[in-house]
Amino acid sequence: MKKSIVFAFIILFITVGWLASGQLGQVNANDKKITEDKTDTNLKVQVQNNEENSNIIKVETLIFNAEQIDQSIVIQGQTIYNKKIDVKSETTGNITNINFDRGDKVQANKNLLKISIENRKEILLSVQKDIERLNKELIINEKNRENLLSKNAELIKLYEIEYLSAKQLIDKGLSSKSKLSLASFNLANAKSDQIDINLKYESRLANLESQIASYKSQLKQINLDIENTLVSAPFDGIITNKKIEVSDYVTPGNILLTIVNLNPIKVQGYLSEFDVNKVQLFTKATIENSNGIKKNGKITFISPSAETSTRTFEIEIEADNSDLSFKSGITTSIMIEGSELLAHKIPPSILTLQDDGTIGVKALDEKNTVIFYPIQKVKDTIDGMWVSGLPKNINLIISGQEYVSSGQIIEFK
Repeated sequence: MKKSIVFAFIILFITVGWLASGQLGQVNANDKKITEDKTDTNLKVQVQNNEENSNIIKVETLIFNAEQIDQSIVIQGQTIYNKKIDVKSETTGNITNINFDRGDKVQANKNLLKISIENRKEILLSVQKDIERLNKELIINEKNRENLLSKNAELIKLYEIEYLSAKQLIDKGLSSKSKLSLASFNLANAKSDQIDINLKYESRLANLESQIASYKSQLKQINLDIENTLVSAPFDGIITNKKIEVSDYVTPGNILLTIVNLNPIKVQGYLSEFDVNKVQLFTKATIENSNGIKKNGKITFISPSAETSTRTFEIEIEADNSDLSFKSGITTSIMIEGSELLAHKIPPSILTLQDDGTIGVKALDEKNTVIFYPIQKVKDTIDGMWVSGLPKNINLIISGQEYVSSGQIIEFK
């Protein structure tokens, strides 16, 4: 009896559970269908709304304020020496003394080395004596001329007296014409001799002066040759190369050493076509090397023509380098001073191009009318570009500017 009751309850429990599970499945199925119907309704509404708004032009604007910016130009350059020279021998001989080592700092006119003087002093004395001799001959030639002219003058006086006497006697009929002719002939010869004396003197004088000039030229050359046996530094600098040793034989043209001058230091850089007209000679500039050392300088050269391959213009900057902290051939940052300017920083993506090729931006005025403003680029940065030519505060269209035109009124809903 008890077992029958237990089985009956078990069967009843199973039956009720089965009926309950069927009802629950039906409820879940109904809920899923309702949810799907709602989703379809939302999609249809969204599509319908999109279709209704398909003809509306949407623009996005943002207010930009002008700022004072520094128009300084920053470029990369390279240092170069102020002066460099290969000191060459100007005479012949052996190196007898060297007063420097490679890397030494030297001052202008410091004696660096000596070349053997050979027989130059003997040649010098010989030429000096020849000049003295010729100068004495000049004096003798002058005295001979004076003596000859003095004697000739006496003869002329004598022949003039004879001529006058002969003429008076002829006038009185006391003498023949032959004596008058002889006296006239002698007087003419005496006057002719005076001319010959002067001509001979001038010829001899010219010959002596020519010889003296030649010897003086030799004297100058030998003195210069003697001076060239002592080689000095042409300017302050650093000796970078040493090409000779003691006892080496050198001839004119042989390189002896190299001197480089680094003060002032020069920095060579290149400006773009856009920047070249922003600078001028003596514009101030700051240079900085890789070690962070800065110096103030100024522009001393601007190339009048661009490099063919790069379309850039070479500039040269000079700066004091008395401490020699800047070496030649190092990369250097150059900052060229510029004036301050009111400009706006904008994203390049908002630029538009007019039919005539003018580049600018579109903005909205206080009446929401589209206005086109041409702009001028000032400089580029990593996160935008600086431009000028805009009002101090401006409401720029940053999205949708391609779909609106100047004069169009934008309505906001």
